[in-house]
Amino acid sequence: MIKIKDPEIMSNVFNDIDYFTFKKYLFEKPKLAKDYSAGFGRYCFNDSLINEYSEKLLPIARKHFDSETLVPSYSLFAHYQGNEASLYKHRDDNACTYTIDYCVYQTEPWDLYVDNKAYTLKENEALAYFGNDQLHWREKFPNPESGHVAMIFFHFVEPDHWWVQKGPGYLEVIRGNITEEQWNQNQH
Repeated sequence: MIKIKDPEIMSNVFNDIDYFTFKKYLFEKPKLAKDYSAGFGRYCFNDSLINEYSEKLLPIARKHFDSETLVPSYSLFAHYQGNEASLYKHRDDNACTYTIDYCVYQTEPWDLYVDNKAYTLKENEALAYFGNDQLHWREKFPNPESGHVAMIFFHFVEPDHWWVQKGPGYLEVIRGNITEEQWNQNQH
């Protein structure tokens, strides 16, 4: 049984060398049109370096969330900018039992709200919370003409979670896009 607790800001998540290496890499990596999501006003991707940093976070996540068994599910880099930048009120429906929202870089803070409380993150800080259980969102994006905010969403689950047991494709069943029977037929 998972014990839900209040969100908590984590400071100095990575050491200076890891942080500055990661920040430079992500800031300089081209933001490609194929990675743009107009609904959120953000460029999103994942790659091997982001997954490597997820593994570096594993002991911290296990300690913070009081679970020695949790494992990484998936991570996503998101660079928000422009008038479309937004994040509506929601609870995650994906493999996001445990979430660490990490601020990579920003021109100015863009508060993250969790269960009606605002959290302001600085670079190399993160907010740890329960993405599937706690309502979270952001209000109006600051300075859309010139601002940007880059986050990485590091997600973790228990080993008995559907993500681990059945695979990422099972999300289609969770979202009601296909039936369990259809999913089972596609597995053969």
